[in-house]
Amino acid sequence: MVECVMKKRLSVILQVIFCVCLFIDSTSAACNVCQTNQVACINSTSFYLCFGESDPNMDTLYHCMEGFECTEYTAICLQASATRAPSCGSTSLCGQCTAQSNALFACMSRSTFQMCYGGLHPTGQLGYCPSGFVCDATSDAVCVSEAASPTVTCDVVDPTESTTSSTTTSSTTTSSTTTTTASSTSSSSTTESSTTTRPLTPNEVCAQKTTTGLYPTVPEDPYCKRYIYCRRSSGVMSGIEYTCATSTYYNVENAVCTIYKPANCI
Repeated sequence: MVECVMKKRLSVILQVIFCVCLFIDSTSAACNVCQTNQVACINSTSFYLCFGESDPNMDTLYHCMEGFECTEYTAICLQASATRAPSCGSTSLCGQCTAQSNALFACMSRSTFQMCYGGLHPTGQLGYCPSGFVCDATSDAVCVSEAASPTVTCDVVDPTESTTSSTTTSSTTTSSTTTTTASSTSSSSTTESSTTTRPLTPNEVCAQKTTTGLYPTVPEDPYCKRYIYCRRSSGVMSGIEYTCATSTYYNVENAVCTIYKPANCI
């Protein structure tokens, strides 16, 4: 009898340990942070390479194939699974005024937001949540305690929140190896590099713009899923790439994600 009870207790303890391990494994990664597999996922489907550095090299942005997600595992891109979350959470609600029940504001990253005033597009000055707070579209308070928030509306780390000096150094020293390293990345991912036209990073796209707003990637995403949000901070235009929600497409003409698939999209 005693032996039976001990076995049951041991079984319960093992199950608890297993669940804790799963939890730690699924939450250990973060957006725009170099992982053990030497990539930094910037959203659920796109990533930069790290080349052994602590900061990602932003010369070339890579994208997982349709139906695959960026993970912290060796294969980098794995088929989307309900039991395994991507390294970087969902970005489908980033910059979407409709994500907030009263269309008061739109979360532009984990800790930045822009007001909507009941409109479809965010406008005006970019706001910043206090330290330890995140933007939460489920609340009218805009920013809520990170410890108390069960979810993050826009799981993107704003690039201006970290220093750029180390990124610049990493970019300079590794740019010469970008082309050769890209050829050895996972077969389940694709890169939009070309021998004639180099794809532009979000910051490069926005450097050519004079006003904040949503713009297409360069070159344009043939699947009409990805777009770039450009905004001005301290007099400098910078950008973050987002992905439209499932079953929606980015409409270049109206600069918004819509359920209607543009005729030129694959």
